[in-house]
Amino acid sequence: MATLIIAVIIGIFFIFGIKHMLMTSKEGCCSTGDHIEKIKPEDPDKKHYPYTTSFTVQDMHCANCAIKISNALNKQKDTMASINLSKKEVTVFTKQEPHINTITSAIHQAGYSCQLK
Repeated sequence: MATLIIAVIIGIFFIFGIKHMLMTSKEGCCSTGDHIEKIKPEDPDKKHYPYTTSFTVQDMHCANCAIKISNALNKQKDTMASINLSKKEVTVFTKQEPHINTITSAIHQAGYSCQLK
């Protein structure tokens, strides 16, 4: 009887593991199951942004993470974000001298921690 209970428990964990693996392979590790719309900056021309600041975001794991961070920054006035997911790097372009606290606050409100490079 105990062997049967243990086998059922292992089977349940196996099923949930397979389900999680299939979801993350299709939608990314941080997927909510919904499609995340990308927010574009007001001005997409990098030539108009004389200031550049880079951050490391170690807890950015997938494309959905990158979109969430990019959206949080692109909502800011006179700001444009560029994400390098493989390097876990966010480059922020601004038209005025950057306010580091405003940028880090936007990243934190999106649910991520960051460090100025």
